[in-house]
Amino acid sequence: MKKQILLAAMLAAMSAPAFAGTGIEARISTLGYGLGLGFQATDSVVARVGFNQFSKTYSTTSGTVNYNGNLKLSSADLLADWHLFGGVTHLTAGLVYNNNKVEMTSVGQYTLNGNPYTGTLNSSVTFNKVAPYLGFGWSGQPKNSGFSFNSDFGVLFQGQPKASVSGSGNAAADATAQADLENSLKNFRYYPVISVGIAYAF
Repeated sequence: MKKQILLAAMLAAMSAPAFAGTGIEARISTLGYGLGLGFQATDSVVARVGFNQFSKTYSTTSGTVNYNGNLKLSSADLLADWHLFGGVTHLTAGLVYNNNKVEMTSVGQYTLNGNPYTGTLNSSVTFNKVAPYLGFGWSGQPKNSGFSFNSDFGVLFQGQPKASVSGSGNAAADATAQADLENSLKNFRYYPVISVGIAYAF
């Protein structure tokens, strides 16, 4: 239900006519490469909608298992910036549809519960689909036409990582690998967001 509400709100915002001004932005952040729209809601509040994408392959170890991983960042955000005293400094709050996930595979020999296994171990890690976001930054406002640079620093409260592991043929061994994986990623329930970009207001 939260997912449907967030997506409906984003569609409504994107289809609504501009208020005092409208701006577009391109950004690079710890959520990936992003594009967005900004709307001047009041004299000091800007509503923003956008999406982010990124993917990367890597190698890592969890417990005694060596993995080849694929990080897939995919999110959409609905945010409100409150510009302090009408200036460039803003406080931000909102919701993020969080489809970020990690898929990992271990091929060959690995050890679980002290027992050796040979084969393929498949793992995936997901997070809460709808996550609150709080942050601050500096940016122009769409009511002022032209180019501006922007930056954001904040935290995405995406919840405890949820892991799924299968492939060893032993339920207890899979459960051990799952617990090791969730424990190694537990700090990621608070995901740091750092973003820089450029915007143009009409």
